[in-house]
Amino acid sequence: MTHAQATSSRCNSSDALWCGFGLAQCKFNEVACVEVPQCELPIDTLAFASLALKVKRLTQCNLMPATLDDVAKAAGVSTATVSYVINGSKPISAGTRAKVEAAIAELNYRPSPSARTLRTGQHQMLGLLLPDLANPFFPALAQAVAETARELGYGLMLSESGSDSASEDQALSAIQQRVDGIVWVPETREPETKPYRPTVIIDRAGPDLMEFDSVSSDHRLGGRLLARKIRELGHRRIGLLAGPSDSVSGRLRREALCAELGGIEPEWVVEVPYASDLPKDAVAQLRHTDVTLIIAANDAVAIGAMRVLKAHGRRVPEDISLIGFDDIPWACLVDPPLSTISQPVRSIGRSAVELLHRRLDGRAVEPTHLLLPVNYVARGSTRALVRENDLK
Repeated sequence: MTHAQATSSRCNSSDALWCGFGLAQCKFNEVACVEVPQCELPIDTLAFASLALKVKRLTQCNLMPATLDDVAKAAGVSTATVSYVINGSKPISAGTRAKVEAAIAELNYRPSPSARTLRTGQHQMLGLLLPDLANPFFPALAQAVAETARELGYGLMLSESGSDSASEDQALSAIQQRVDGIVWVPETREPETKPYRPTVIIDRAGPDLMEFDSVSSDHRLGGRLLARKIRELGHRRIGLLAGPSDSVSGRLRREALCAELGGIEPEWVVEVPYASDLPKDAVAQLRHTDVTLIIAANDAVAIGAMRVLKAHGRRVPEDISLIGFDDIPWACLVDPPLSTISQPVRSIGRSAVELLHRRLDGRAVEPTHLLLPVNYVARGSTRALVRENDLK
């Protein structure tokens, strides 16, 4: 566009500058043209600077979020006073507090998280590090952690650590740069890296992590309850789909189970990951097994085993009884519903966040280790064997 063309289409009203608030072309030279919908107006450099200032002011007034300075000016107080009101860090008179709160409401002021972090060194954010988001136990745990964190004034950052130590170390390093404290379910009993943030361990606090607070189900009690139920139902030929050997919780359950069974020895033990997709050796064992009851590492494994047994013509519980561990929501939805050991997942999540909150507040000194009770839930996947003496 030439200067002459722009001049010929000059708008007489200065309001034309704001038509559609569209600045389509700007040329910073001796004569600049600013194009807006339906009008073209040539302006000199001074006029353009004036327009830019108007745009800046309009943007600040209508589009940019209010700042601490804006609140202070509106209330007629210092920024320090505004900060005292927001943080409750110093006593402020009722009249001054009312003025500041009115200015905050009028300007819709929201404190800047990044500015607060720079000032206090705190993020008001907790991290939750889980090994596997596909395991149905962990979403239920995450919900309990998130609800409690919100009640205590924290946000929550969720991360998956993966199934190997390298990915776990990477996830731990990344998340603790952005949070004040961590709720962590370790993948292994001896992680290579330890967090430097305040941390609460859930479920798998091995010997190397006893320096941190922890919350766990009583897995030894769970193992004993399983053994008592096996004897009560009259089963003597049992198989065990055990958790990984480096899993603290799985090892505790297995040790307590075998100790409580006394003279009853599992006919076979196959270690499996905590997932419903079973490895080939476990599938092969299930296809040809002659045991009458199978103990699974958790409910996901039990549901996977039920699927394999049904696919090969084995009925649950008529041919083989099946017991899981966790009591995930799926446990009562499968057919038949799954008998299991129930973990208090909501209490675990809530207790972990409350412990972490105490640690962040400086109210805890020595590590606290909470052990929460579990209970057996009888459903349709188990049956009692008929003994010869019962037939007489």
